[in-house]
Amino acid sequence: MIIIARTKRGKFYIKEKESGEERFALIADWQFFHGLIHPKEELNFDDLKQGFLWSQQKGFIEEDSSIISVMIARGKKYGLSPEESVTSPNYLPTSSIIRQVNQEDRKDSSEYNHCGKAFQPLNCSGRTIYPIVDNLEHLKKLFDTGASLIQFRVKDKSQSDILVLVKKAVELSKKYSFSKLIINDYWEAAIESGAFGVHLGQEDIKNADISTLRSSGLRLGISTHSFWEVSCALHLSPSYIACGPIFQTRVKKMPWLPQGIRNLSYWVRILPKPLVAIGGINLNNLESVKKTGVEIISLINGISSAVSPQQAFLKYKERWEE
Repeated sequence: MIIIARTKRGKFYIKEKESGEERFALIADWQFFHGLIHPKEELNFDDLKQGFLWSQQKGFIEEDSSIISVMIARGKKYGLSPEESVTSPNYLPTSSIIRQVNQEDRKDSSEYNHCGKAFQPLNCSGRTIYPIVDNLEHLKKLFDTGASLIQFRVKDKSQSDILVLVKKAVELSKKYSFSKLIINDYWEAAIESGAFGVHLGQEDIKNADISTLRSSGLRLGISTHSFWEVSCALHLSPSYIACGPIFQTRVKKMPWLPQGIRNLSYWVRILPKPLVAIGGINLNNLESVKKTGVEIISLINGISSAVSPQQAFLKYKERWEE
């Protein structure tokens, strides 16, 4: 084991090649991320170490520093500075979560969350408002208003109740030829009901059967908040990646600081389209979000808390598309 970095929170090291294995890989073994990082080429140990130290000095946590160190080491091979390397989408590696770990000695399992062919695309054209609702009444009103891409997000219900609600939501969506209904979290119910797609958080990815999801034909959206989460999402080639929270949000408590406009602009430049911006977006900051170049914004309170969700949607749509 060749250790690149070690702190109180874990370690980052070069993976020993197993018999018949040729691909260079790295292991990030940290509090929030135990995964396999896949650079596209073999990298220099000193460059990786220097890249890790550079990102630590910039204030990144170890999980993100592991990803950034790969970007910097790859960029250095081609004569780029650290600043230039981290702004190149070509140097961002993909990562897969190590599913099975021997907790006694932390030996790495050979069972990884392998990538396969890309998920089906969203096929949204131009700037799009992507509402998130938690009830069938709002869902119908928004479809009636012309909203096409909508996420159905139900919490605090029994599994049987959730399946019933998801089925009703999908049945409703199929009455509208333009509808693209995304189910939050409940991927098995989404498959059983024949939904357009499913949205998963980082923890949900670990428990979902990605191969079954991919073969079902469902679109897949993934939440991300950091470099290492983006790297894990890219490994699965989803239909879209959601970045957030962009601003402070009251929807749920989150350990992440708001990304802000600067970070959103960065992700728009570096990540494949479509990118979804979510979290705290309202009419007061909508123009600054638009200037980043992001095409899809997701709204919860801005629509669901309005006296008239339809009128709120139309107002956001008009401002977003103008």
